[in-house]
Amino acid sequence: MQRSPRSSAHKGCRPPFNGQSTATLDHLNAATTYYWRVKTTAGDNPSILSATSTFSIGPQLVIQPPTTVTPLATTFPHKRPTFTVTNAVRKGPPAVVTYRFDVATDATFQTVVATGTVPEGPMQTSFVPNVDLVPATSYAWRAQASDTAKEVSSEYSATQAFAIVNPDDGLWRYLLSLHLVSAVCHAAVVPPLRDVSFDNGLTVSGDHLQYALPSSWGFDYLLKLEVNRTGSQFSGTFGSNPNSAELMMWPGAAHFGIYIFRDVVSGTVDNTAGRFTGIYRGTFSDEGFPSHYQCEGEIAVTLTPH
Repeated sequence: MQRSPRSSAHKGCRPPFNGQSTATLDHLNAATTYYWRVKTTAGDNPSILSATSTFSIGPQLVIQPPTTVTPLATTFPHKRPTFTVTNAVRKGPPAVVTYRFDVATDATFQTVVATGTVPEGPMQTSFVPNVDLVPATSYAWRAQASDTAKEVSSEYSATQAFAIVNPDDGLWRYLLSLHLVSAVCHAAVVPPLRDVSFDNGLTVSGDHLQYALPSSWGFDYLLKLEVNRTGSQFSGTFGSNPNSAELMMWPGAAHFGIYIFRDVVSGTVDNTAGRFTGIYRGTFSDEGFPSHYQCEGEIAVTLTPH
């Protein structure tokens, strides 16, 4: 693309200095080749045109919006989540990019409750707010990439919604799932290994989690987790007392089962998803008729927020 050499888009010539004169042009378009020359006029002498010269303006910096990674609508972070984006794609000259993160209580970002600007990281860039978000509250967040020296910014990323559900103290709706991983049964016929789930409230007090199951035969059976939610491992036992937990269930009209968990085999805490998973060793039995069996095995226990 070329511009006319007769363009008058300048702010005027400066007086000669050391035998040179200069002129400052207005803003020129990027990615363009320009031609220029000078016309000299002195009194009644004929005007003289200089030789034509050329120069080019390099490509313009274009920054695409960053891509949100986490938290997303399917995650349940703690009150100070880590917001992460995939670095913005750009074209043009080298850039020094920073990222602005905004967190709001509404999708239009009229009420921003946390914001911050951080330098670009390798491949991905993350931001952690310096204020606590409110549990059981829905939020929206977005990010924007900028090179402030070049005054170039991307559009905002797609807006993502999430909820602070990974609980602080309080009562929260959680789904408890039990899945028998393996078993050795003292019976001629091994019973079917059926999954069991309960939808109930999880009571949280500090790092102590207590899940209360429905009543059976007039008794309330408690499942308790001692969890270090700032780390990745269970730090205590699973049970209604320090030694074991007992569940009494009615999987069918003709019989019921008893699960007793004694030993923690392994356990993990997913602080991003608000999910707690562990493998426990214990026994289960069917006290019904016409059969009776008792098994020893390992059971996967999962607590998942709604």
